[in-house]
Amino acid sequence: MPREEMLPSESEWMIMETLWSCGHDLTSSEIADRLPKASKMTQRMVRVLINRLCKKGMLSYTVDPDDSRVYHYMATRTREECQKAKSSAFAKSYFEGNRMSAAFSLLEDGKLSEDQIKELEDLIHRAKKNKESGKK
Repeated sequence: MPREEMLPSESEWMIMETLWSCGHDLTSSEIADRLPKASKMTQRMVRVLINRLCKKGMLSYTVDPDDSRVYHYMATRTREECQKAKSSAFAKSYFEGNRMSAAFSLLEDGKLSEDQIKELEDLIHRAKKNKESGKK
């Protein structure tokens, strides 16, 4: 698991979400233009966050063949990978690493739909199956 400081911050997550939802590489200007207006991030701040994400290994880039001043950025980790790492860091920070306590805390006050309950039941069923197959 990556160290916590290697995970995207809340502001950096917005950059990642923009790239994930787009599905292809973007320039820093394109990223800034696609951010939610409520973020009020300046072009300069977007470039600072992109630089941090590159240093963390979350983004990579290619140089535009027609203009060497333009970089095209792409995510190197999937949303799912980052969500798993963030979830593990959350459980470790707030629940002494106990994922069950973290899950119970999140589920306790929430209202779940029938589909979500079914998904949880399926997850529990798969976990039981994996445990049984591991015993043999």
